[in-house]
Amino acid sequence: MAQKDWEEIYRQVNDKLGEPLEKQLEKAIFFPSDDFKNPFDPTTANLSATQLKKEKPAQWIPVYKREDLPKSFLDHHIMPIRAGSAEFFLYHGDIFYDPNSHPLTHIDAKEIHPIENFIPATLHADFQRNENAYLNKAIALGYINHFLESSEEIKVFEHEIETKRRKRLLYGQFGKIKMSKDLEFITSRGSKTIRAGFLFEIDLVLESEDEIFIFEAKATPKGSSSFSLLQLYYPLIYIRSILSESERHKKIRTVFIDIVSDGNTEIYKLIEFRFKENCFDKWEVLKAFKY
Repeated sequence: MAQKDWEEIYRQVNDKLGEPLEKQLEKAIFFPSDDFKNPFDPTTANLSATQLKKEKPAQWIPVYKREDLPKSFLDHHIMPIRAGSAEFFLYHGDIFYDPNSHPLTHIDAKEIHPIENFIPATLHADFQRNENAYLNKAIALGYINHFLESSEEIKVFEHEIETKRRKRLLYGQFGKIKMSKDLEFITSRGSKTIRAGFLFEIDLVLESEDEIFIFEAKATPKGSSSFSLLQLYYPLIYIRSILSESERHKKIRTVFIDIVSDGNTEIYKLIEFRFKENCFDKWEVLKAFKY
């Protein structure tokens, strides 16, 4: 369990500092920082698995849900931020969102038309589906098109409204991404560098002529109780960094899809977030639909 690893790290850092870690983070948003150097190696800006003599960092450094962290971290709002190969820094704030904390507008799936006149057999056949299959199914069923095109003011669909032709969506870069240059983790109170060589995953990217859409998906029998907003933020700042000057006019939208799949029942919850001014701590929910 990652909780045990982080409890051990909490004790190691406290012992090295000679005081509770949360005391440092009362004075600075990040640890290590310019004012509070890395006690294991003052020449480095991040903590690392090597410095802490911790093996198998891939099993404990990535934090995907609130349950991955122990009470000592959650109580003091201490959040690990992956920032390089087997490296991380600590952030004073919160990185988690509960998909059940925002009311969802219910959309009757019968009112949504698939994007083609058939659904691929490999998406509705009875076999083990992964998140990629559910994402493709949400595209085929027309849910993703509908969500991306719907106005925030629409609450109830009494009948189908004739609109312009659907947006043509094409696939962008997604899958496992290894960064070739540094990126900045930006907050309203300061920033830290995420070092080149950092490896992360993007579940899906779609593009229209004017917009880029980043999707993070979770598929569980009962739905997610929390997920890390970093799973949308890392792709956001990465994609912004690779756009050419002529492409920077494109709006980038970030969407979390919580897929509840239990037996023959499937529910798709789509929630769109916006990180204002590219700041991780200035996010807001723009809309949330359930299909």
